[in-house]
Amino acid sequence: MNTATFIHKLISNSGKKLQFVLPDQTVISGDLHITEIQHHSVDSVDCGGNPHSYDETVIQLSVNEWSDTVADWTTDKAIKIIDIVGQEKSYKDNAELFIEFGDSNFPTIRYSIESFDSTTESVSLQLNVKPTVCKPKLNVGKELVTCC
Repeated sequence: MNTATFIHKLISNSGKKLQFVLPDQTVISGDLHITEIQHHSVDSVDCGGNPHSYDETVIQLSVNEWSDTVADWTTDKAIKIIDIVGQEKSYKDNAELFIEFGDSNFPTIRYSIESFDSTTESVSLQLNVKPTVCKPKLNVGKELVTCC
């Protein structure tokens, strides 16, 4: 999911409870915070010598494991933080969006949003881990395809 689509979906679901669900169906809960939003520009060269450039947005989540507080997350709260960050550093609409999370039970991983499920009262973001891929193999049929 790209950044613009994510933001649009949050705005169109204003006022709803917001949940982040890990691949094992664990709902991230507790004293949850969006600690920062990162804007990455990636310039890379794959194993076949082919250059790539793309942008990413990473929303980093953290749970204060020493707190008994259970944060009440809503789409409006997320939108407010996204707006604050966006005033300081503009988003790139087409940048792929990731949710980064880790704590003492889960290693820190950048997750993709597999689904954005909405009901009348809540939004549930089902997170998944994207596998690494050999990029030249994704371009089968194009002239620049070479691989290690």
